[in-house]
Amino acid sequence: MKRLISTLENRTMRQLFIALRNGTLVFAAILLGATSASVADENRTRQVNEQLDGLVREPLSLKVTLQDGRQATLDAFVTRPNKSGRFPIALITHGTNGDASDRKLNPNRFSSPAIAFARHGYAAVVVLRQGYGKSTGDNEYVGGTCKSPRHARAGRVARDNLIAALKAIRDQPWASSDQTLLVGMSSGGFGVLATGALNPPGVQAVINFDGGRGAPEKGRFCDQNGLINAVRSYGQTAHIPTLWIYSTNDKSFSPTLGRKMFDSYRQAGGVAEFFQTAAFEDDGHTILISAPESFWWQRVALFLKNNKLSNEELVTLSSANLSPPDNMSLSGYDAFKEYLAMQSYEKAFATNVEGAWGWTTWARTREEAAKRAITLCQKGRKKNETECTLYAAGNQMAAHEKSH
Repeated sequence: MKRLISTLENRTMRQLFIALRNGTLVFAAILLGATSASVADENRTRQVNEQLDGLVREPLSLKVTLQDGRQATLDAFVTRPNKSGRFPIALITHGTNGDASDRKLNPNRFSSPAIAFARHGYAAVVVLRQGYGKSTGDNEYVGGTCKSPRHARAGRVARDNLIAALKAIRDQPWASSDQTLLVGMSSGGFGVLATGALNPPGVQAVINFDGGRGAPEKGRFCDQNGLINAVRSYGQTAHIPTLWIYSTNDKSFSPTLGRKMFDSYRQAGGVAEFFQTAAFEDDGHTILISAPESFWWQRVALFLKNNKLSNEELVTLSSANLSPPDNMSLSGYDAFKEYLAMQSYEKAFATNVEGAWGWTTWARTREEAAKRAITLCQKGRKKNETECTLYAAGNQMAAHEKSH
C-alpha cells in the first residue's frame, strides 16, 4: 500500500498515515505542513532523534537579528557528517499552506533531502522561516490576499530571514564561512531566488524545487503576472548560478509556469538551468521531500559538479535490516518494507499480535512518532483484540521487541 499524499495551497502538505486491518483502511490526517550566534535547542537533551552511522542529526534554535534590527528565533535542524572540520552549508527551506497549519510544520519534514546533502559533504540545515513551526513572528503571507498577494514583499521577508539565518549558522564550529548552497521548495524556492538576487557573500549556488507563490485554488491563480515580474527582478541583479527543477505532474506550479518564470529570470540576466523530472505519484510538487534521493540527486550532482561544488558521496548509509512483525497481511509486509526504505525521520511502526498495524513519518521526535504510530494502529484493530504496541522506532526495534 503506497503512502497517500494530498497537497494544500502553496503547498505544504497533509500526509495521510495508514492503518490496515483485514483489508479495511483507516485514515488519520495529521498536519505537518513549512546576527548573533546560533545556539543549541534548550530542549535538545529531551529530544531524541534518529542517529545514522557517519552523520549527526540535531535540532538548532537560531537566534538572529533581522535587517530592521528586530530579534527573532528560527526553528532549525542540522544533519552533517560526523567528522571534524567545517563543511559547506546547504541551507534548506520550505513551502507553506498560508494558514494556521503552518505552525504545525517541523524541520524533520525535510529529513530526506537533508540526509542526501549531508551524505555528500554538506552541513544541511533546514530553516523554518518566521511564522512557521516554533519560529517566532509572522510569516510572509500576513497582510496579503489572493487579489493582492504581494509577491515582491514576500520575497523580501523570506530573504531577510534566510540571510539572518545564514549568518547565525556560520557561527557554528562545523559550518563553512564562505561556502553555501541555498535550496528551497515551493514558496521556499521563490524565497531562495529572492535571496540569491542579492548575491550574498559566500553563496555559490541556488536550487529551486517547484518554486512559486499563489498556487491555484479552484482554478484561479493569485497574481501570476506579479509573480513573474518579481522573478524577473531577481534575474536582473543575480549573478549566482541557479538550477530550477519542476516535476511533470506538479499540480501547484506546472512545468509550463515554471518555464515562464525561468525564461523571465534568464532573459533579465539571471544564470539558470531548467530540469523537468518525470511524473511522481499523483502530484509531483513535493518531490524534494517525498521522492527518494535517487529521483532527483543525479541532476543536482551534475549541477554541483559543473559549478565545482561538493557532490561526491562522503557517507554511505547502511540499509535498515529489521525482521517484519509476525502475523502480518501481505499489505502489512509491503508497508513495513516501505517503512524501512524511507529516510523520512522521525518515523515509527506499531502493530499487535493479530495483524493490525500503523506507521508514521516526519514527527519532530522519536517519542512523537511512536505515539502517532500506536494511535493509528489502534484505529485499525478490532474490538477485544490485543492493544497495539510500538514495534520499531526509526531503524531500531522497540525495547520490548528486542527482549523477545
